[in-house]
Amino acid sequence: MTACIFAGPTLPTQADVALLDATWLPPAKHGDVYRAVTLLRPRAIGIVDGYFQWAPSVWHKEILWAIRLGVHVFGASSMGALRAAELAPFGMRGVGRIFAAYRDGVLAGCGDDAFEDDDEVAVVHGPAESGYIAVSEAMVNIRLTLAHAESAAVISASTRARLVAIAKAQHFPERSYERLLELARAEAALAEAELAALQSWLPAGRVNQKRADALAMLEAMRNFLAADPAPARAGFHFEHTTLWERAVSELLPSTAHDTEEAHALDELRLEGARFHELRGEVVGSLLGRPVDEAPLAGGYGERHEAEQRLKELEARAALRRAHDELPQVLIERQMLARMRESGDYAKLLRRALDKQARLSDRTDLPDTEEFSDLQLLQLRDWYFTQVLGQDMPDDIEQCIRAWGYGTMADFHRSVFAEHVYRRMCGDDGVAVAASRGSG
Repeated sequence: MTACIFAGPTLPTQADVALLDATWLPPAKHGDVYRAVTLLRPRAIGIVDGYFQWAPSVWHKEILWAIRLGVHVFGASSMGALRAAELAPFGMRGVGRIFAAYRDGVLAGCGDDAFEDDDEVAVVHGPAESGYIAVSEAMVNIRLTLAHAESAAVISASTRARLVAIAKAQHFPERSYERLLELARAEAALAEAELAALQSWLPAGRVNQKRADALAMLEAMRNFLAADPAPARAGFHFEHTTLWERAVSELLPSTAHDTEEAHALDELRLEGARFHELRGEVVGSLLGRPVDEAPLAGGYGERHEAEQRLKELEARAALRRAHDELPQVLIERQMLARMRESGDYAKLLRRALDKQARLSDRTDLPDTEEFSDLQLLQLRDWYFTQVLGQDMPDDIEQCIRAWGYGTMADFHRSVFAEHVYRRMCGDDGVAVAASRGSG
């Protein structure tokens, strides 16, 4: 996956979608950036539109988390411009005139009015089926349109200032040029000749800065990705708080894999070391190097040995924190992708489905929860010595966690199913398992 774009009323057409090879998603709301990074693993994300009132807005921290994982995040036009202005010091890339206005606090070419309100870019729009068609006008577009009308001598500076004030006083869902002219005509102080001239000029003269900035962002992303950039580097410490853990735990379904993918992963777990090895390869790829790799090469000089050793320990600790921040579902989706590339996925799935079909007929099988401690010990001994060809580890719970099992009960159920399956298959079952290779 190369890029994801969150857009709605600002870029509603198929022609817009064709401007950048990307996964196009609806306007961003709270959790959407986290889900996109976790499930799609893009190299870059572009945020144009996002929700303000009818759903919780996209969270600053999920954008920081995306950057922390190496994803380049761009913003422009609407919610993207707001977040980019707020997070530019942390590495989010803002594009366009509206982003610059939020960053600087003033909209260039439109006087000295403070530019800081969310409602400057807010609009009301239709549902996805309508193409998110906008049914109100953004205040920032009105400001720039009226400034353009003044520079074209359609209206005077005083009329422009009064029209801006009238528009700004309206609640954002009610803003439109038709409503603006209606309210302006109700004020005797404004010359009808100027309002009539503005009304005639508007269809061709109006400015849609939100769209212009969004298109500029797509071009910037296209050029940026064409240069094959390295992953983003975060110049900040990401605090892995309890609030963050609680929030993101609710953002993903209990499993992000379909049934077949879960079966294939279960088969791979039975190979123990192979699961751990592939997981390590994926984590190393996501973080830029293996977690256990020494970040400093060469020996330590006698004079600076203590300092160098401290730096190495700090670097490893930072890498370990980054490792702990990677969601399990993200790691496993990358593992599945590599399994498909190697051809292992199809083999593992065939075996898993055959096992499931054979065991479904066995209504006489006991639940491993009913096994005695001795029976469970014998089951574990069979698995490690007969299947993996190794001694049972001293810390078996740590071992099975590294292999992706949630609990010891999950491990026992999986091993027992494997034991029964091999007995049902006889020599063929053993041969099939051996052909997959075990660690």
